[in-house]
Amino acid sequence: MSTETFGGSIEHLGVIKEITPKSIKVSLLNVSACSTCHTKGTCSVSDVDNKIIDVINTGEQLKKGETVKVAFEKSLGPLALMIGYIGPFVLLMIVLLISWSITKDEVFAGLASLFSVGVYYLFLTLFRKKLKSTFTFRILKD
Repeated sequence: MSTETFGGSIEHLGVIKEITPKSIKVSLLNVSACSTCHTKGTCSVSDVDNKIIDVINTGEQLKKGETVKVAFEKSLGPLALMIGYIGPFVLLMIVLLISWSITKDEVFAGLASLFSVGVYYLFLTLFRKKLKSTFTFRILKD
């Protein structure tokens, strides 16, 4: 079940699967209410039957098997969209147009643009820890 709160976060119900000193693994419950939720188009959780996410362990007293709400800040959605989709597309088009205008070789331009997107995602992988700290989930106890 996905709900939107007044504070601008999107919440999902989940069950705690594993607790470690640093993180908590929560299995999100996908129920039929996702089909009527107005955020389903931007929510990757509604597309997956059983999604397990990592939440930073803040030391709350939680137990394995407990049902909790997991919240994600709605304001981070446009940033995630920019980093994951719009940025690589713009890079691909810029490299494609520049390399084609310089060399007039379509094969080289295509390969160069694909290579640039590969390098872009490699950099995202290198900055995984920073991104993980930016895009965080919170556990809200009922």
